[in-house]
Amino acid sequence: MPFNTAIYRLAYGTVWWKAYSKTYCVNNTSASDYGKCYDIDYGKAIFVQEDTATYPVGSLPCEVDKTCTRYTSRTTTRSFGTVFNYSGKQGIVQYFVTRSHSPFIPFNYRVTSIAFFLIIPTPNGDPDSLWFFPSQIYDASSWPIYDPVANFSAYLDPYLIASGHVAVLRWHGIYFTSTLYISAFERNFNNVWYAADISISWTYESSPLAVIPLDYDRDYMPYQELRNAFGYATTGVDQPGWNADDIIRVLRELFPDRAWAVFDDRQYMLYLYNLTPDYVPDWLIDKLSPTAMKVLKAPSDALIARAWLDKLSIRNS
Repeated sequence: MPFNTAIYRLAYGTVWWKAYSKTYCVNNTSASDYGKCYDIDYGKAIFVQEDTATYPVGSLPCEVDKTCTRYTSRTTTRSFGTVFNYSGKQGIVQYFVTRSHSPFIPFNYRVTSIAFFLIIPTPNGDPDSLWFFPSQIYDASSWPIYDPVANFSAYLDPYLIASGHVAVLRWHGIYFTSTLYISAFERNFNNVWYAADISISWTYESSPLAVIPLDYDRDYMPYQELRNAFGYATTGVDQPGWNADDIIRVLRELFPDRAWAVFDDRQYMLYLYNLTPDYVPDWLIDKLSPTAMKVLKAPSDALIARAWLDKLSIRNS
Protein backbone atom coordinates (compact mmCIF):
# COMPACT_ATOMS: atom_id res chain seq x y z
CA MET A 1 0.00 0.00 0.00
CA PRO A 2 1.51 3.35 -1.01
CA PHE A 3 1.55 6.19 1.49
CA ASN A 4 1.20 9.94 1.20
CA THR A 5 3.35 12.31 3.21
CA ALA A 6 1.91 15.41 4.87
CA ILE A 7 3.74 18.35 6.41
CA TYR A 8 2.25 21.07 8.59
CA ARG A 9 3.95 24.07 10.17
CA LEU A 10 2.86 26.77 12.60
CA ALA A 11 4.52 29.99 13.70
CA TYR A 12 3.74 31.89 16.89
CA GLY A 13 6.27 34.70 16.92
CA THR A 14 9.23 32.61 15.74
CA VAL A 15 9.37 30.83 12.41
CA TRP A 16 10.96 27.57 11.25
CA TRP A 17 13.06 29.04 8.45
CA LYS A 18 15.09 31.22 10.84
CA ALA A 19 17.73 29.18 12.65
CA TYR A 20 18.29 31.95 15.20
CA SER A 21 15.54 34.20 16.45
CA LYS A 22 15.59 37.24 18.75
CA THR A 23 11.90 37.06 19.66
CA TYR A 24 11.02 37.78 23.30
CA CYS A 25 8.44 39.57 25.43
CA VAL A 26 8.67 41.42 28.74
CA ASN A 27 6.77 39.97 31.73
CA ASN A 28 8.54 41.97 34.45
CA THR A 29 5.69 44.08 35.80
CA SER A 30 8.17 46.67 37.09
CA ALA A 31 9.63 47.30 33.65
CA SER A 32 8.57 50.40 31.74
CA ASP A 33 7.92 48.25 28.66
CA TYR A 34 5.97 45.52 30.47
CA GLY A 35 3.80 43.54 28.07
CA LYS A 36 5.73 44.45 24.94
CA CYS A 37 7.03 41.82 22.49
CA TYR A 38 10.15 42.40 20.41
CA ASP A 39 11.54 41.03 17.15
CA ILE A 40 8.48 39.01 16.16
CA ASP A 41 9.47 36.95 13.13
CA TYR A 42 6.04 35.77 12.01
CA GLY A 43 2.57 35.51 13.50
CA LYS A 44 2.01 36.45 17.14
CA ALA A 45 3.54 35.40 20.45
CA ILE A 46 1.31 34.20 23.30
CA PHE A 47 0.85 36.24 26.49
CA VAL A 48 -1.12 34.99 29.50
CA GLN A 49 -2.25 37.68 31.96
CA GLU A 50 -5.46 37.06 33.87
CA ASP A 51 -5.49 40.32 35.85
CA THR A 52 -7.91 42.32 33.74
CA ALA A 53 -8.45 44.91 36.50
CA THR A 54 -4.84 46.06 36.43
CA TYR A 55 -4.30 45.22 32.77
CA PRO A 56 -7.60 45.54 30.87
CA VAL A 57 -8.05 43.48 27.74
CA GLY A 58 -6.41 45.28 24.84
CA SER A 59 -4.11 47.40 27.01
CA LEU A 60 -0.89 45.38 26.91
CA PRO A 61 1.58 46.90 24.43
CA CYS A 62 1.76 43.64 22.49
CA GLU A 63 -2.02 43.68 22.13
CA VAL A 64 -1.87 47.26 20.89
CA ASP A 65 0.99 46.38 18.51
CA LYS A 66 -0.80 43.18 17.42
CA THR A 67 2.34 41.18 18.19
CA CYS A 68 0.70 38.83 20.70
CA THR A 69 -2.44 36.86 21.36
CA ARG A 70 -3.49 37.44 24.96
CA TYR A 71 -5.30 34.91 27.13
CA THR A 72 -6.98 36.03 30.34
CA SER A 73 -7.35 32.62 31.97
CA ARG A 74 -4.76 30.22 33.27
CA THR A 75 -4.73 26.57 32.27
CA THR A 76 -2.52 23.53 32.53
CA THR A 77 -2.69 22.52 28.86
CA ARG A 78 -3.87 24.94 26.17
CA SER A 79 -4.96 23.39 22.90
CA PHE A 80 -3.91 25.02 19.63
CA GLY A 81 -5.85 22.79 17.32
CA THR A 82 -6.19 19.43 15.65
CA VAL A 83 -3.53 18.36 13.19
CA PHE A 84 -5.51 15.37 11.95
CA ASN A 85 -8.39 13.16 13.00
CA TYR A 86 -8.78 10.07 10.84
CA SER A 87 -11.92 8.14 11.65
CA GLY A 88 -11.26 4.46 10.98
CA LYS A 89 -7.74 5.16 9.71
CA GLN A 90 -4.36 5.87 11.24
CA GLY A 91 -1.73 8.45 10.58
CA ILE A 92 1.93 7.61 11.16
CA VAL A 93 3.80 10.45 12.81
CA GLN A 94 7.32 10.56 11.36
CA TYR A 95 8.95 13.54 13.00
CA PHE A 96 8.37 16.85 14.64
CA VAL A 97 10.52 19.77 15.68
CA THR A 98 9.31 22.32 18.22
CA ARG A 99 11.16 25.46 19.29
CA SER A 100 9.94 27.61 22.16
CA HIS A 101 11.06 30.92 23.61
CA SER A 102 9.77 31.52 27.14
CA PRO A 103 10.74 33.29 30.38
CA PHE A 104 11.16 29.99 32.26
CA ILE A 105 13.38 26.96 31.74
CA PRO A 106 11.00 24.62 29.93
CA PHE A 107 12.75 21.31 30.60
CA ASN A 108 12.55 19.52 33.93
CA TYR A 109 14.96 16.95 35.29
CA ARG A 110 16.79 16.35 32.05
CA VAL A 111 14.11 15.69 30.38
CA THR A 112 10.97 14.15 31.85
CA SER A 113 8.71 16.97 30.82
CA ILE A 114 8.65 20.15 28.84
CA ALA A 115 6.69 23.34 29.22
CA PHE A 116 5.16 25.03 26.20
CA PHE A 117 4.63 23.63 22.74
CA LEU A 118 4.01 19.91 22.29
CA ILE A 119 2.77 17.49 19.69
CA ILE A 120 0.43 15.06 21.44
CA PRO A 121 -2.08 12.30 20.57
CA THR A 122 -4.75 13.63 22.96
CA PRO A 123 -6.15 17.18 23.11
CA ASN A 124 -5.34 17.78 26.79
CA GLY A 125 -2.48 15.37 27.48
CA ASP A 126 0.09 15.76 30.22
CA PRO A 127 3.62 15.78 28.74
CA ASP A 128 4.91 13.83 31.75
CA SER A 129 3.23 10.75 30.27
CA LEU A 130 3.90 11.25 26.56
CA TRP A 131 5.44 8.53 24.43
CA PHE A 132 8.69 10.41 23.81
CA PHE A 133 9.38 11.09 27.50
CA PRO A 134 9.71 7.57 28.94
CA SER A 135 12.20 8.37 31.70
CA GLN A 136 14.84 10.72 32.98
CA ILE A 137 18.11 10.81 31.08
CA TYR A 138 20.49 9.85 33.89
CA ASP A 139 23.64 9.72 31.79
CA ALA A 140 23.24 13.24 30.37
CA SER A 141 25.62 15.79 31.86
CA SER A 142 25.40 18.65 29.37
CA TRP A 143 23.11 20.06 26.70
CA PRO A 144 22.05 19.02 24.13
CA ILE A 145 20.91 15.60 25.22
CA TYR A 146 19.84 12.59 23.22
CA ASP A 147 17.70 9.65 24.31
CA PRO A 148 18.52 6.58 22.18
CA VAL A 149 15.44 4.71 23.43
CA ALA A 150 12.83 7.36 22.57
CA ASN A 151 15.03 8.81 19.79
CA PHE A 152 14.65 12.47 20.70
CA SER A 153 17.11 15.31 21.09
CA ALA A 154 16.56 18.24 23.45
CA TYR A 155 18.41 21.55 23.39
CA LEU A 156 18.37 24.21 26.10
CA ASP A 157 19.55 27.68 25.11
CA PRO A 158 21.30 26.70 21.85
CA TYR A 159 21.43 30.47 21.31
CA LEU A 160 20.67 33.38 23.62
CA ILE A 161 17.80 35.86 23.58
CA ALA A 162 17.59 39.17 25.43
CA SER A 163 15.17 37.78 28.02
CA GLY A 164 14.15 34.19 28.65
CA HIS A 165 15.23 30.78 27.42
CA VAL A 166 15.18 28.80 24.21
CA ALA A 167 14.15 25.13 24.13
CA VAL A 168 14.20 22.86 21.08
CA LEU A 169 12.82 19.32 20.91
CA ARG A 170 13.42 17.08 17.91
CA TRP A 171 11.85 13.65 17.52
CA HIS A 172 11.93 11.10 14.72
CA GLY A 173 10.33 7.68 14.65
CA ILE A 174 7.14 5.80 13.86
CA TYR A 175 4.07 6.51 15.95
CA PHE A 176 0.64 5.23 14.92
CA THR A 177 -2.32 7.35 15.99
CA SER A 178 -5.71 8.25 14.55
CA THR A 179 -5.57 11.74 16.09
CA LEU A 180 -2.89 14.35 16.64
CA TYR A 181 -3.07 17.72 18.36
CA ILE A 182 -0.88 20.73 19.09
CA SER A 183 -0.93 21.97 22.66
CA ALA A 184 1.04 24.17 25.00
CA PHE A 185 1.79 22.96 28.51
CA GLU A 186 1.53 26.14 30.56
CA ARG A 187 1.54 24.48 34.01
CA ASN A 188 -1.14 26.92 35.20
CA PHE A 189 1.28 29.87 34.99
CA ASN A 190 0.04 33.46 34.94
CA ASN A 191 1.94 36.44 33.57
CA VAL A 192 3.84 34.24 31.16
CA TRP A 193 4.67 34.63 27.48
CA TYR A 194 5.97 32.23 24.90
CA ALA A 195 6.78 32.20 21.22
CA ALA A 196 7.20 29.03 19.18
CA ASP A 197 7.33 27.34 15.82
CA ILE A 198 6.40 23.76 15.04
CA SER A 199 7.02 21.44 12.09
CA ILE A 200 5.25 18.08 11.84
CA SER A 201 5.40 15.31 9.25
CA TRP A 202 3.16 12.26 9.03
CA THR A 203 2.09 9.67 6.49
CA TYR A 204 -1.21 7.94 5.75
CA GLU A 205 -2.47 5.30 3.34
CA SER A 206 -3.05 6.52 -0.19
CA SER A 207 -6.80 7.05 -0.46
CA PRO A 208 -9.36 9.27 -2.13
CA LEU A 209 -8.87 12.75 -0.68
CA ALA A 210 -11.25 15.57 0.17
CA VAL A 211 -9.50 18.83 -0.66
CA ILE A 212 -11.36 21.49 1.31
CA PRO A 213 -10.11 23.67 4.19
CA LEU A 214 -12.46 23.12 7.12
CA ASP A 215 -12.69 24.54 10.60
CA TYR A 216 -12.49 21.48 12.84
CA ASP A 217 -15.03 22.51 15.51
CA ARG A 218 -17.40 24.53 13.34
CA ASP A 219 -17.38 22.69 10.00
CA TYR A 220 -16.16 19.15 10.56
CA MET A 221 -17.29 17.87 13.97
CA PRO A 222 -21.01 18.78 13.70
CA TYR A 223 -21.56 16.41 10.74
CA GLN A 224 -21.38 12.68 11.38
CA GLU A 225 -21.83 11.98 7.67
CA LEU A 226 -18.75 14.11 6.98
CA ARG A 227 -16.70 12.15 9.52
CA ASN A 228 -17.94 8.89 8.00
CA ALA A 229 -16.88 9.96 4.51
CA PHE A 230 -13.33 11.17 5.20
CA GLY A 231 -10.89 12.21 7.91
CA TYR A 232 -9.86 15.71 8.90
CA ALA A 233 -6.48 17.37 8.42
CA THR A 234 -5.66 20.96 9.18
CA THR A 235 -3.87 21.22 5.82
CA GLY A 236 -7.21 20.85 4.03
CA VAL A 237 -5.59 18.37 1.64
CA ASP A 238 -4.50 15.28 3.56
CA GLN A 239 -8.05 14.11 4.31
CA PRO A 240 -8.38 10.43 3.30
CA GLY A 241 -11.67 8.62 2.77
CA TRP A 242 -12.80 5.20 1.58
CA ASN A 243 -14.61 6.06 -1.63
CA ALA A 244 -14.41 9.10 -3.91
CA ASP A 245 -18.11 8.87 -4.84
CA ASP A 246 -19.14 8.99 -1.18
CA ILE A 247 -16.93 12.00 -0.53
CA ILE A 248 -18.41 13.85 -3.52
CA ARG A 249 -21.97 12.99 -2.50
CA VAL A 250 -21.51 14.27 1.07
CA LEU A 251 -19.71 17.44 0.01
CA ARG A 252 -22.42 18.21 -2.55
CA GLU A 253 -25.05 17.84 0.14
CA LEU A 254 -23.34 19.78 2.93
CA PHE A 255 -21.35 22.43 1.05
CA PRO A 256 -23.17 23.18 -2.22
CA ASP A 257 -22.11 26.83 -2.11
CA ARG A 258 -18.43 26.29 -1.33
CA ALA A 259 -15.53 25.31 -3.53
CA TRP A 260 -13.89 21.93 -3.02
CA ALA A 261 -12.04 19.20 -4.86
CA VAL A 262 -11.87 15.42 -4.56
CA PHE A 263 -8.89 13.38 -5.68
CA ASP A 264 -9.59 9.80 -6.78
CA ASP A 265 -6.32 7.92 -6.22
CA ARG A 266 -7.42 4.94 -8.32
CA GLN A 267 -8.11 6.85 -11.51
CA TYR A 268 -5.80 9.76 -10.60
CA MET A 269 -8.70 12.06 -11.36
CA LEU A 270 -9.11 15.43 -9.62
CA TYR A 271 -12.77 16.43 -9.46
CA LEU A 272 -13.46 20.16 -9.11
CA TYR A 273 -16.58 21.77 -7.68
CA ASN A 274 -17.08 25.53 -7.95
CA LEU A 275 -13.57 25.46 -9.38
CA THR A 276 -11.82 25.39 -12.72
CA PRO A 277 -8.30 24.04 -13.34
CA ASP A 278 -6.73 27.51 -13.36
CA TYR A 279 -7.49 27.82 -9.64
CA VAL A 280 -5.59 24.64 -8.76
CA PRO A 281 -2.12 25.66 -7.50
CA ASP A 282 1.03 24.07 -8.88
CA TRP A 283 2.08 22.73 -5.47
CA LEU A 284 -1.19 20.77 -5.25
CA ILE A 285 -0.65 19.32 -8.72
CA ASP A 286 2.87 18.30 -7.70
CA LYS A 287 1.57 16.66 -4.53
CA LEU A 288 -1.34 14.71 -6.07
CA SER A 289 -0.05 14.19 -9.65
CA PRO A 290 -3.50 13.83 -11.25
CA THR A 291 -3.60 12.63 -14.84
CA ALA A 292 -6.85 14.50 -15.53
CA MET A 293 -9.27 17.01 -14.01
CA LYS A 294 -13.05 17.04 -14.28
CA VAL A 295 -15.17 20.08 -13.46
CA LEU A 296 -18.33 18.94 -11.65
CA LYS A 297 -19.58 22.52 -11.41
CA ALA A 298 -18.06 25.72 -12.72
CA PRO A 299 -17.81 28.56 -10.19
CA SER A 300 -20.77 30.92 -10.30
CA ASP A 301 -18.71 33.47 -8.38
CA ALA A 302 -14.96 33.81 -8.69
CA LEU A 303 -14.77 34.86 -5.03
CA ILE A 304 -15.84 31.35 -3.98
CA ALA A 305 -13.00 29.76 -5.93
CA ARG A 306 -10.52 32.39 -4.75
CA ALA A 307 -11.48 31.81 -1.11
CA TRP A 308 -10.74 28.07 -1.48
CA LEU A 309 -7.37 28.76 -3.05
CA ASP A 310 -6.37 31.40 -0.48
CA LYS A 311 -7.31 29.28 2.56
CA LEU A 312 -5.61 26.23 1.10
CA SER A 313 -2.42 28.15 0.37
CA ILE A 314 -2.30 29.72 3.85
CA ARG A 315 -2.56 26.31 5.52
CA ASN A 316 0.13 24.85 3.31
CA SER A 317 2.56 27.75 3.22
